[in-house]
Amino acid sequence: MLSSRELDVEIGIHAFPDMSASFELPDDDGELLWSSLQSRSAFGHVVMEVAQGVLRLHGEDGYRKKWMLHPFPVDELGELRRLHLKWDACDLPHELSPSG
Repeated sequence: MLSSRELDVEIGIHAFPDMSASFELPDDDGELLWSSLQSRSAFGHVVMEVAQGVLRLHGEDGYRKKWMLHPFPVDELGELRRLHLKWDACDLPHELSPSG
């Protein structure tokens, strides 16, 4: 049985002096600007909702035109939705499909 602590997600935003040279550096090398501890359920729900909002706003073709390097992660969003609905006790409303 997992403890409630094991179901938490720690989120941190770090600033680095030179972002173009900092991708391989550990987070602790940057300045912590903001942090939060959220339940996995709440975090998963918000990530899923925001991703679905981006997909609704731009569509797969619009996303690809705007971000060029990668297609929208439709399969990953579907898997996140599946796992969230299966494992997280989330009482918030959910859309029926990733594209709305």
